Amino acid sequence: MKTKTFSWEKKDTPDELHAMLEILGEDYPIIENGNAYAINFIKHDKGTKLVYNENQTVIYYDSITSAARGIGSALSGIGKDSGEISEELSFETLGIMIECSRNAILTVDYFKQWLRRLALMGCNIAMLYTKDAYELPGEDYFGYLRGRYTLDELREIDDYASKLGIEMIGCIQALGHLEPVLRWTAYAPLKDTSSVLLTSEEKSYELIDKMLDFFSKAFKSRRIHLGMDETHDLGRGRYMDQNGYRRGFDIYNDHLSKVSAKCEERGLSYMIWSDMFFRMGNKIQGYYEKDTVIPNDVKEKIPKDAQLVYWDYYHKDEEFYIDWIKRHKELGFPPVMASGIHTWKQLWHNYKQTKEAVTPCIEACLKENVKELFFTAWGDDGMSCDFDSAQAGLCYAVERCYSGQAFDEKNVAKRFETICGGNYDLHTKASEITDWKKDLSAMNLLWDDPIFGIYWKNQRASGTNFWERALQIYTEIEVYIKNEASANNATMRHITAVVEFLKRKIDFKLKLDAAFEEKDFDKLESLKVNISELIKSLDKLIGSFRTYWNDRFKRFGFEFIHIRLGGQRERFKELSMRIDELLKGRVNTIPELEEKAPFQKGIFSRFQELATASYFI
Repeated sequence: MKTKTFSWEKKDTPDELHAMLEILGEDYPIIENGNAYAINFIKHDKGTKLVYNENQTVIYYDSITSAARGIGSALSGIGKDSGEISEELSFETLGIMIECSRNAILTVDYFKQWLRRLALMGCNIAMLYTKDAYELPGEDYFGYLRGRYTLDELREIDDYASKLGIEMIGCIQALGHLEPVLRWTAYAPLKDTSSVLLTSEEKSYELIDKMLDFFSKAFKSRRIHLGMDETHDLGRGRYMDQNGYRRGFDIYNDHLSKVSAKCEERGLSYMIWSDMFFRMGNKIQGYYEKDTVIPNDVKEKIPKDAQLVYWDYYHKDEEFYIDWIKRHKELGFPPVMASGIHTWKQLWHNYKQTKEAVTPCIEACLKENVKELFFTAWGDDGMSCDFDSAQAGLCYAVERCYSGQAFDEKNVAKRFETICGGNYDLHTKASEITDWKKDLSAMNLLWDDPIFGIYWKNQRASGTNFWERALQIYTEIEVYIKNEASANNATMRHITAVVEFLKRKIDFKLKLDAAFEEKDFDKLESLKVNISELIKSLDKLIGSFRTYWNDRFKRFGFEFIHIRLGGQRERFKELSMRIDELLKGRVNTIPELEEKAPFQKGIFSRFQELATASYFI
C-alpha cells in the first residue's frame, strides 16, 4: 500500500508534538514545512478523532499517545472512505513487556524502532524485562557476558520514549528468576535455591538496594515492576537449612514488606506478579486452581501499596478471565492485566494462539473495568523467535483494545503494513509452522536430534500420518511465501530459510525411515547425498540467524543459538558416517534408528529434552 507524504508546520502544531513528529519522520513519510498533504492537530478532551479533507487531515487528540495513534491511522488510510474516524481507549495504560533476559538483549537502535511502532499503534507504556541485563556498581558478575544495559543506554531509551508519549517502566526480579546471577560463586551467600534469593541474608537486600537505585536513575517514571513470580521453592533451600521450615506465604510477605519499604524510600510505586499468592494456596502450586485458598492473615499482610499483575497467556474462555479478575479484586487489589503475544518456545510468533487468548482476555478486561493492560513477549528456551513477527500479533491486540465492537481485522492488516512494513497475511500464514492443537512445533522439529529423533519418533508413534501431513503444511507455507513479492525483506528471508530447512528435514527423515526399515542399501546410499544438501540448507539457516541477531541484538547470547545449530550440523555428519559404516558392513545395524518409541501425549518443549535422553549432569 502506497502511503502519501504528510507535512506539518511547527508554528501551527502544539509544542508537545514537535519532538514526536521529528522522530517519526526518521522512518515514515512525515516532513516539516514540505510541499505535501497537510496534517494538523487540535487538542481536545477525550480520545482521537480524524477528519479527512481534500487538502489536509485534522487530528483531534487528548495526549501525545493519542496524537501518535491518529498519525498511524492517517498513514494507514483508516477511516478515509467515510471521511472521519473516532476512537477512545478504555485503558489508562496499554503497552508491551519485551524479554531481555533469555540471551537476546535488544540494541538501543532496534528498540527505538519498536518504540516508533508502538507509538503509532497507540501504546503508552513499555518495559524491558531484565533479570540481570543491566549494570550495577560494584557487581562485576551481575549481567557478566550478557550484554547488560548501561545507565546511559537506558536513559537514552527513556528520553526517546517520552518524546513519543511512552512511559518506560523498570522491569526486574527482586526475589526469584535470578538464576543468571546466582550461578556465579560470587553470589553464593545470597542463594536460597538455584534461582531464589536468600531472604534471611542482609546482602540480598543490599543487592536489591542497588537495583532500585539504578532504575530510579535510569527512567523518569516512578513506577517499577519487581517481578517476584514463580518462586516455587522459596524457603526450601539454604533458607530451610539455616532457619528451619516456615510457611511460604510468610516468607514471601515479609520479603515483600521489606522491598515495599525500600520502594517507598525512593518514591517508587511498584507492581508484582500475583501468581505466588494463588499458587501457595493449593497443593500442586498451580496458578489457576479454582480450589486455591489464600488465608485471611496472608491477605491482611499484603502491602496495600502493591499492584498485583494477573498474567494469563493461555485461557480462551472469557468467563475464566472474569473469574480471576474478580478473585484479585476480592484480595483488595484491582489487577493490572498481562496477556501474551506468543513468542516463547517459537521460531515465529504464534498468531493463532495469540488471537485465541488475547481476544477473550481483552473482552473480560473491558467488562470488569480493568484499567491497565500490557502484552508480554517472552523468549523461553533461547529467544529463538524472530521478534519482528510479534508485531503482527501486537497490532491485532492493540486494535482490539481501541476499536471494541467496531473491530475490523482489515484495519489490522493496513496498520501492520504501514507501521511495520510487513504483509499481515504472509505473517499469519508463516505462523502455521507451529500449531499446538496438532502437536506440530517448529522449535521441536528444529532442535530434535537428527539421529535419536525423540520428537520425531514420538509423533510417528501416534498412529497417524503426522509427518506426512506436516510435510504438506510446510510445503504449502514455503510456496505461499515464495509467491509473495513482499516476502523480500530481512524478516521474511529468515522465515524462508527456517521453512526450507525444516521441510528438507521432514522429507529426509521420512525417506530415511523407509529405507532403514526396508534395509534398502541403494536408497541409504543416495540419502548420504541428501545429508550434504541438508547441511548446506542448515548453513544457510545459521547465516540467517547470525544476520538477524547482529541487526537487532547485542552480540552476547548468539552463542546459545550457534552452539545448538552447530551441534545439529555435527549430528548430521555423524549420521552420514553411521550410514556409511552400515553400508560397508562395519556394523550390522544403527541402534539409534532401530529403537522405537512409545507414544506420549503432548509435545516436548525444551532443547535438552530433544537433544538427548541422557542427563546433562
